[in-house]
Amino acid sequence: MNKFNPERLSVEYRDGVTATDPVISRHHTLTHSDDTGELFLTIGTQFAWDKVNNDMRDEVIGEWKTNGHCIYYNAYVMVNKEGQDFNTAMRRYEVFERELPLALTAIRYGDRFLFNV
Repeated sequence: MNKFNPERLSVEYRDGVTATDPVISRHHTLTHSDDTGELFLTIGTQFAWDKVNNDMRDEVIGEWKTNGHCIYYNAYVMVNKEGQDFNTAMRRYEVFERELPLALTAIRYGDRFLFNV
């Protein structure tokens, strides 16, 4: 993943989520294919764990939350998992650090109708 290409992004809505509703409880799961470079964004009221490759775990997940009168977005990645050596974790960190702007762009673009309301 180097440059975001909207033609390589597929978006799926689940759990009664539409292009604009709801905002709170809206969860994003972004996965990709190493072979084709395609990106897959699932938008629902829960994370799409069925879309996650448990061996690789290189997805980006995010959710909208509230704190008082503020609405904010939290994104999560798994850099290290139990039993993984430090060098592997550092390589994963470097990949996520480099690719996270593209992943967030894909999420923003894939859910663009929400932002246009």
